[in-house]
Parts: sequence; structure tokens; C-alpha cells
Amino acid sequence: MLFPDEDLIRTREIMARVQPVLDKMGEKTTVQLYQGQPFPVLISSLLSARTREEDTKTAMDRLFALADNPADIAQLSYQDVLEAIQSVQYPGPKAEYVIKTSARVAEQGRVPDTLEELMVLPGIGWKSAVLVLWLAFGLSPEICVDVHVARIGKRLGLVNPSTAKPEKISRELMKKVPRDIWGPWNPMMVNFGRTICLGSHPRCSKCPVNNLCPKIGVQDVHPT
Repeated sequence: MLFPDEDLIRTREIMARVQPVLDKMGEKTTVQLYQGQPFPVLISSLLSARTREEDTKTAMDRLFALADNPADIAQLSYQDVLEAIQSVQYPGPKAEYVIKTSARVAEQGRVPDTLEELMVLPGIGWKSAVLVLWLAFGLSPEICVDVHVARIGKRLGLVNPSTAKPEKISRELMKKVPRDIWGPWNPMMVNFGRTICLGSHPRCSKCPVNNLCPKIGVQDVHPT
């Protein structure tokens, strides 16, 4: 069993090894493509829920070809937005969320920069709010947790295998990941989970942290 300081050292080493590999591969999530641009980050985060990266990118391209600012998107018809974002999962509810959230942002004159404010926007839950804070504003009050972050956290022995709720997983990770890398931990783990640490048959032989990973719960690894 690792002591807390050893966990912090190991997670920093994990980031130091994994991120350069992802950079070399050119891996970025759709939301990352808009880093530093609050409104596109907000909308792409909303659309990305339960959706493949390529489908989120298609939806963003088509939506922003129609309008690329809160006021103009808020004026689009539901049908136009629905057709633009057909590639995402649950396009019907998301089309409504896009219009309503854009209207709220246009009315406020800015994308909110606190968890509390973001989570009252239509379609923005805890996960999206934490992600938006980091990618839009460089703020990281917590670690954003999605399926990749949760799965890999458990494989690495950083999260209790029985912990299910994302907010609880975040709290467990925050005890073991250095504070200054809470923000980039999610984008890194999402891209890592999509390319190397796959849900089934992970590519352990190609993994830069193979010797740092206890592989908890891993049964079948990729042959190469």
C-alpha cells in the first residue's frame, strides 16, 4: 500500500510519461480544440456527453457554421439546431439545451466561471461544469471525472474499485493527484483511455506507465 506522498509522486510521474506520448500522437478531445474560448468550450462540452469524439466534432462544425456566438445561436430554430447536431447522442434534448443555454449566456453577457453558476445552465451538469472551468478559464477546483478517468483511476489503484459516483471518484483522486495537475488530468486520461488504456484489451505493452500500474481489474490485454 502506498503512502499519500508516494501516490502524489507516482501520479506526477504518470502525467510526465503519458502526456508527451499523447502530444506526439496529436490526440486531443473536441472540447480541447477550443481551449481558452469559453463559449465553444461550453457548447462542445454539452454536446459531447455520451458521444464519440468524431461525432461531437461533426456537430460542432455544423452548428457553428450556422452561428458562432450565443445571441445568434439562441435565435436559431429548434429544427435547424437539431439537424446540425444529429451526429450526437440524444440530439433532441441537446438541441433544446443548446438554444436555452446560448440564450442565458447572451443575456448574462458571459460564460459563467463558477461551478454553481454553470450548473444552473440547461444541459450542464457537474462533469461538464468542471471541464468548462478548466478548458475555458484555467480553473480547477476539482478533477473532472468521466468513464475514462474512473476506469483508469481504478486500474492504477488510485480509486476504490467499488466507488461509482463521479463526484466521489473525484474526491478520491484529489487526495492522490497533485493540485497543480487536477485540471489537465481529465483531458489526459480521456485521450489515454481512447488510445492506449482501452476499456477492453488495453495496450499494456505499449503503455508508458506499464511498470507503474497494478492493472487492477484488467483481464485481457491487447496482444501487441
